[in-house]
Amino acid sequence: MEREAILAAVDALEGELVALLQRLIRIPTINPPGEAYEDFVADFKHVLDELGYATEVHRAPTELAPLGQGLPRPNLIGKLAGDGPLVHLNGHYDVVPVGNDWTRGPFGGELADGRIYGRGAADMKSGLAAQVIAVEALRRAGLSPNVHQSAVPDEETVGVRNAGMGWLVEQGLLEGDAVIITEPFGPDGVGIGHKGAIWGEITIFGKQAHGSAPQLGVNAVELMARYLAHLDEHLRPRLEQRVTDYGVTPDNRRSTLSFDTIRGGHATNIVPDRCTVTFNRRLIPGEDLEQARHELLQPLELLQLRHEYHELYSTEPTLVSEDEPVVQAAQRAVRALGLEPRILISAGSDDQRFVVHNAGITNSLVYGPGQTGLSHVADEHITVDDLIQGTKGLALIIADLMGEA
Repeated sequence: MEREAILAAVDALEGELVALLQRLIRIPTINPPGEAYEDFVADFKHVLDELGYATEVHRAPTELAPLGQGLPRPNLIGKLAGDGPLVHLNGHYDVVPVGNDWTRGPFGGELADGRIYGRGAADMKSGLAAQVIAVEALRRAGLSPNVHQSAVPDEETVGVRNAGMGWLVEQGLLEGDAVIITEPFGPDGVGIGHKGAIWGEITIFGKQAHGSAPQLGVNAVELMARYLAHLDEHLRPRLEQRVTDYGVTPDNRRSTLSFDTIRGGHATNIVPDRCTVTFNRRLIPGEDLEQARHELLQPLELLQLRHEYHELYSTEPTLVSEDEPVVQAAQRAVRALGLEPRILISAGSDDQRFVVHNAGITNSLVYGPGQTGLSHVADEHITVDDLIQGTKGLALIIADLMGEA
């Protein structure tokens, strides 16, 4: 049976799968600012070239990477002509900074106790390795999939636009009847979207005065405290009531609002004339950006606070139908692995927003072998079992779309 041949082919390729992931981890593509991007793309291009792909490198303008220090922003596309609908497999190759408290080398790709360690092991060089080996397993099983592979930068630094998937879509370089992004949702996770987001800052203005005569000034820090207290009393209870029916990874089904930094004042003997906070607002499907902005700004008007609003990043929630062919194929593939599919959206945004909102490709999915909870942490890792299972799932999805599973 075709399915058993595909699964057996993945098992036979386990050594190559593990070695490829280790190879990719060992290239430290830290973002920001975007280190070793050219090294990674050259190496991954060589991998695809050796497997018979027609490869193209497209370099995005460095202006699209405000944190990139002018470093190059290469995108890699590999094309493999075959049978059936065109399936586009995508992953980002940038990783977040290492941080502290590692007990393993963050770029060693160490294999120990059935786990592969390193920054990007979960998020998401495991996805890129799975993309390549899943297609090779199909070929070894006698199939000829029609596939594009893409490896893009700068997903981790978001942006309304970016130099990776966002730019590929703008340039008309994203092609596919189905798009699968191999972000870490786990072998049983079927990703159909993500929450929306607004990141921004709000400055409230007062009037400077000597600290010994505060009545002569207007204390901007105290005005900010009044504004935040108003939101706690009136907005947060409403957000707590907004809950999505979909599973969310990491687990938080509610709309959220978080104020994460605050700065105001110059010295303890000066009444502060301004205070600025940054905020992170996450929207569940069904909410929209204009509504979220109004809920933040309307209390400022109500309290008659002189203010300035600056938005750093925003994206609408993304959600595709469970009836899309690739989503249906993913559920069948997960069940074929003996698992129960979890229909999920991501609490954080990802490059699916560009695929759905900008390219208009709703037949899209997030499915990758890593676990979300192991992303961005010290001693990031993936189990070899998850890596193999996720690769098998991906291969079965592609075969299903070809009408072969």
